[in-house]
Amino acid sequence: MKTIRKILTGIILGSILVSFTHTNVDTMYKNKEDNDPGKELANFPEAKPGMVRYVIFLDKKSDEDLYKVELIPGKIMKVDCNKHTLMGRTEEKELEGWGYNFYEFSSEGKTVSTLMACPQVVNKEKFISSESTIVRYNSNLPIVIYAPKGYVIKYKIWEAGKEKTASVK
Repeated sequence: MKTIRKILTGIILGSILVSFTHTNVDTMYKNKEDNDPGKELANFPEAKPGMVRYVIFLDKKSDEDLYKVELIPGKIMKVDCNKHTLMGRTEEKELEGWGYNFYEFSSEGKTVSTLMACPQVVNKEKFISSESTIVRYNSNLPIVIYAPKGYVIKYKIWEAGKEKTASVK
């Protein structure tokens, strides 16, 4: 009788242990498949002195090939009535050893502008943008952009319309 109890207890404990192990393995793989972009951020370096690290986390989309992200670096500046553009450059770089891309914006803060005669001499604070960059939409990884302190990174999400066929003429 005691032998049967020992055998039954062993079977019950063994099946409980297997069910816990199975649950933990399922949870581990499920979490791995969730692809939390926040976890991937740890692979990107902190900003260098004098720089700021901007991060964009994108929402999951059913067909991400239909979307693009426009990165718009710029700076808040006091300007007159002319159209101003910030001179600067956004460079795509690869994170060594990971294959991830990140972007680095650089600018000396100079602008180019139209030369209209402004009726009012009042300067207003305005976001002055540099040339924008279009990047792939990928919700599995964060978009990381490094920029000098004092600069701002804005972005837009673009969605493709229906595919059309060109006419032959």
